[in-house]
Amino acid sequence: MICFETTDPKRLLQVKEYLLTHPDTRSAEQFLIYDQWQGLGRLVRTANGPVHEPFRKRPSGGSPLMQKARGEEGVELQNFKAVLKEVDNYLKNQRTVFIIQNVAEVREWETGLQSALRAWAIDPQIITKNSTIIILSNDADTLLDSYTRELSVIISVEASSAQERYNLVEMISRELGLDLERQAIIELEVATAGLTLHQVESILLESYNRRRQFDMTMIKELKSELVKRSGILEVIDPSVSFADIGGYQVVKSFIAKYIINVLRYSERARHFGLHLPKGMLFFGPPGTGKSLFAKALATEIQLPFINLVTENIYSKWLGESGQNMKNAIQLAEKMSPAIVFVDEIDRFGKRSAVEGGSAGEETKRVFSQFLEWLGLPEREAIIIGTTNVPEHLDEAFTRTGRFDYKIPFLYPGRSARLDILLVHLGLKEGAKKPKTPLDMNEDELVGFLEQEVVDRTRNFSCAELEELITRAKRVAFDRKAEGLGCGDFLKAADSFRIDVRHRQAVISECLDQARRFTDDQSFLDAVEEEMEVLPG
Repeated sequence: MICFETTDPKRLLQVKEYLLTHPDTRSAEQFLIYDQWQGLGRLVRTANGPVHEPFRKRPSGGSPLMQKARGEEGVELQNFKAVLKEVDNYLKNQRTVFIIQNVAEVREWETGLQSALRAWAIDPQIITKNSTIIILSNDADTLLDSYTRELSVIISVEASSAQERYNLVEMISRELGLDLERQAIIELEVATAGLTLHQVESILLESYNRRRQFDMTMIKELKSELVKRSGILEVIDPSVSFADIGGYQVVKSFIAKYIINVLRYSERARHFGLHLPKGMLFFGPPGTGKSLFAKALATEIQLPFINLVTENIYSKWLGESGQNMKNAIQLAEKMSPAIVFVDEIDRFGKRSAVEGGSAGEETKRVFSQFLEWLGLPEREAIIIGTTNVPEHLDEAFTRTGRFDYKIPFLYPGRSARLDILLVHLGLKEGAKKPKTPLDMNEDELVGFLEQEVVDRTRNFSCAELEELITRAKRVAFDRKAEGLGCGDFLKAADSFRIDVRHRQAVISECLDQARRFTDDQSFLDAVEEEMEVLPG
């Protein structure tokens, strides 16, 4: 009794063709198949591939010849329980392959499927006849209970392999008359990683129908739409790089040294047995650029950026939260190597739950699944988690070995604040922000900001510095100016209020967290110096 976890039409076709043609199975006397819509049928091999032919049960009275003479062709079996009883006889009396497909849920009292499967798994007649039951399902956990799963072989079918995608791209391009070079086929194979064969074929044909070519931008967009339908993952093409992030030079240098250089000098890294980090934890107060930095990192190391939609993981339905997390992990791994971004990772980082009963058990199950994923040595995904309150994470999350690096994002220091202001004014070389119109030359503006504005923005977050530039633009717009002037900045800065007492408390708390969770002392010292949070 085998359960293949897949709903890819191309995979289903592969299974059926294998059963009908492989020497180990083609000698079976009967190939029966049940589909919830088509009912019971016989699986027959034709020139166009496997076909589901209706199965007709003969009336019980008289011989088959007499029934045929009377025009009694038999009745088609649709009722699942009646189907199982009919198939039971075939399984026990002749070598039979029975396939069950397109069954999303089972009402045991109505169908008796679980009871039938348990009985068949240990029935000596079925074992003697070497009959086989094949179940094709998206998820064995939702179709079979734990006892029945123990009696079955569960095979999680890979969405698609690199070689399969390569062959499929090559075949479709040839059929469409597109002359693709080998490198172009490889790029398409990599771009469609994580998709099923049916999905790969669909987006290639969609791109061809719209553009008469395999347009890489469109293919990435179509892939993103397919993944987004899951509701738990989003594939994002980041448009920011380190050049678009002001300040944080210490963090950028640290990332460049221990992550980007591992990719850039891969042979030397392999010589020392160094690999890309499997996880990083970004922590610090809101508005300090943790999410933006994660996207910029994906751009710098040229890996896909996958956002885990944490708010959609938990469900009010029993068992669905755990299944959502399982699906998210499987799909993310299929698309990896990639950066998997988990915002507010403390949603999963708690071993015990406040809720009682089944809700609490669901929370624990999700926690265990995520923790197990973090600890998998063969994991391909690079997980970047962010949190404002790292102390809320369970110690199992923060201990050495789960996250390679724990990086604090504190409020920017003096030079970093100037750098951030210039980025949002479009004056930073390499940044993508459009240049803001000014009523002075750039050198004068930089000097003015450094002398008059930077000190006024002490303890501002990155987000607040961006808002300051927006407010200065509003002032200039309101006075119908041609460009930003000194007075616009001063007016915006003087009217921008933050709760200083609360901010000082937050800074003190953030510093304590950094000293508690960051395990690289030299890196921490450099961060504290850059962010100007050293005591005194």
